[in-house]
Amino acid sequence: LTQFLPMPYGAAMSPTEPAARPARTKGQARLEEVLDAAEDVLKRRGVEGLSVRAVAQQVGISVGNLQYYLPTRAALLDAVFARASQAFRAAVTNEVETAASPREAVERLVGVWQREQHQPEQVLFWHLWAVSAHDDAARATMDRVYGETLDFLATLLRRVQPGLTAAQASMRAAAITSLIEGSGLFVGSGRTPPRRLARLQKEVRALVMEMVDRPAPAR
Repeated sequence: LTQFLPMPYGAAMSPTEPAARPARTKGQARLEEVLDAAEDVLKRRGVEGLSVRAVAQQVGISVGNLQYYLPTRAALLDAVFARASQAFRAAVTNEVETAASPREAVERLVGVWQREQHQPEQVLFWHLWAVSAHDDAARATMDRVYGETLDFLATLLRRVQPGLTAAQASMRAAAITSLIEGSGLFVGSGRTPPRRLARLQKEVRALVMEMVDRPAPAR
């Protein structure tokens, strides 16, 4: 199943051939520092409070120095969510690559997805959703981040139900994504869910698998 795993953000290699990890350069370390600061600004002020100047002040460098790494607010936004998404894909890869079937792969994907909703980083995505309707940069970032997940899930769905057309699989993937992500608003982040919310996630898993197992519509 690894051939269906999405590529890491910006990568130009097969996801089944992990790159060697070179020692981090001073520039790479600075970029991580910038991304950490941008993430902190996002968590505290939301997407609308994110700016090159605010991040530069947080890091303690000039605006011009920061722009050497990420020249615009849109680039900052993309880079922060690219890093968060890459961490999610790594967690999914570890679970999905050993699945015995496409259906089991979906079950494992859902499990990882629901666990991630309890992580503090999930707050970033709530901020992204909140402004994407009227912020073009946020909308573009959201389309890229979720587009990769939707494509991957649609591919798995067509392997479970070969009769699905590409359009039907994409629509079903969107419905599943909406269900999981929407339920995350009730789950909260950074804490262990109480029993009531654990039941909610169990119910969501059951509904997702019903959609996965539903045969393709007759043509």
